[in-house]
Formats: sequence, structure tokens, C-alpha cells
Amino acid sequence: MAAEPFRRKVSGVRLPHMTNDQDELILGDESPDWLNMEDFAQGIDTNRVPRTDALTGRTVTVDLSGGGSLTVDFDETTVTWTVSGVDWAGGGTDAYEAVPVGVGAFWVDFSIAERQVETITLVFSPPIGWGLVVHSVIQPEDFASETRVTQTFHPGRVVGAPTGGPLPAPTRDLIGKRTLFRYSSRHLYEHIYLSSRRFVWHNLIGEQRGHAAAELTTTYKLEEGMYLFTWREEKIPVGTVFVFDYARGRSTGKFIGLTGDGVVANSPGGAEILEFGYSDYADFADPV
Repeated sequence: MAAEPFRRKVSGVRLPHMTNDQDELILGDESPDWLNMEDFAQGIDTNRVPRTDALTGRTVTVDLSGGGSLTVDFDETTVTWTVSGVDWAGGGTDAYEAVPVGVGAFWVDFSIAERQVETITLVFSPPIGWGLVVHSVIQPEDFASETRVTQTFHPGRVVGAPTGGPLPAPTRDLIGKRTLFRYSSRHLYEHIYLSSRRFVWHNLIGEQRGHAAAELTTTYKLEEGMYLFTWREEKIPVGTVFVFDYARGRSTGKFIGLTGDGVVANSPGGAEILEFGYSDYADFADPV
């Protein structure tokens, strides 16, 4: 079934809640240089939902549908984790952050300090019982892949939670949608979802103003109106893991990559979502 088009529109040069002091950014020229991760990341978590300590003292196990499991034991600032049944199996204790998403669900992310270039993101819903684990890796420069950041996806079921709902699964729901993401008063990006594999980001306000690119993506539907969306950039070693909560107009996630100096960064991000338009391909040809 084709996704319903967005109904709300944003038009004109000055978008809702924008102020006069942004005119310089709105009218500024395109940057002549392609920027590194650190050049645009500062303040990109301004509109992010605040972190939570609600998981402190809790232990969560997700049985992965492909076999194996992830168990996370939350302290105030660190998580002790073990994972089995996957190529990157192991365990450790690492600093984490947790952010509430949707209704009763959580977005949890941590870098694996011992491995340096790997992160684990867990999104799960105790009330419904679904879970999804994303393993992100910054590959070496000579790695034979389309992008330096690679990711694997592992849906599963939260042990002890209800079992009636569907597990997260790949989806085409976003194809044709056009959305604005306002990370801060100085960061406004447009997204256009082209196919099951690619989307376009376009910077309207910010250090990357005028820049745009079509990147490789993966999209999972978590529940109605809420998606896990990742992209992996081809020009610079950067990837992302985000939850898009269209029902509540918020995105929560992170950027993982290398700075211009080659330093590993795992940086938070989050935005207000503005529904912006929809293109229906049904009368022409379905995208891949």
C-alpha cells in the first residue's frame, strides 16, 4: 500500500520560528569547500530530546531474530553489555546515552572503547516488545565498500516484554516524502527520499549551506509513524543512526565518523521535523 502523502506544507523564504538574525545565513553563498564532520556538527543536537536516566539499574536482553542476543546492564553512566550470535560478538563496559523516543521506547547508543571505531545503537520498546540493534563500523581507508562507514541491522524481541507486535522490518514508507529537519536555528536540512537505497540531503541554513548529496540509506519501520533511518556518506567517512518520530515531529540520533584530522567522533544529533511534501511515483515507475 502506498504511503499517505504529507498534508502540511511549508512555503516562502522565512520558515516558522525563524528570526531576522538568520538572514546572513539564509542569503549566504555556498561554501566553496566540502566540509568535514567537525565543521557542521557543533550545535546539531540543540533541538534534540533531552537524555534520560530512566534505564539506570535495569537489565535488558534482546533476543535477535537471526540468532544470538544482546544484554545490556545499565548503571548511571555506563552500560555493561554482551552480545552473541553475530560477527562482532563480545562484551565490555562503556559510557552510554539514552534518550526517550515515541511512547515508552528508548534510543541507546555507546562507542566500544576497546575497538575505537565501532558503536552499538539499541532502540527498543518495553511496552510493545520490539528491539533493533545497529552495529556501525568505520572501515580502514583501503576497505572495499561503497562507504567507509558500514552498518548491520539486527531486529529482535525484548525478553519478558509483550510478544504480539511485529518486529522492526525494512520499509519503503518514506519513498517520495520530503521533510525539513531543524536541528537548531543555525542548522536546517531538507531530506528527499528517492528509493529504498538512496535519499538526498540539502543544507538550507548552516555551514554546509547549498551543499547536497545522494547517500546510501537503510530504513526500518519500528511502529506506526516511527522509523529507524540511517545513511552512509560516500564523500567523507560519516554515517548516522536516527529515529524519525513523525507522529511527534522529532528526530533523535547520532553521527559517527572521522574528523578532518582522522579522530573518531560519535556525536549526538536531533531535530524538529517539518513535513514538507510528497511525490507519488505510482503513475510512472516504482523506485528500487
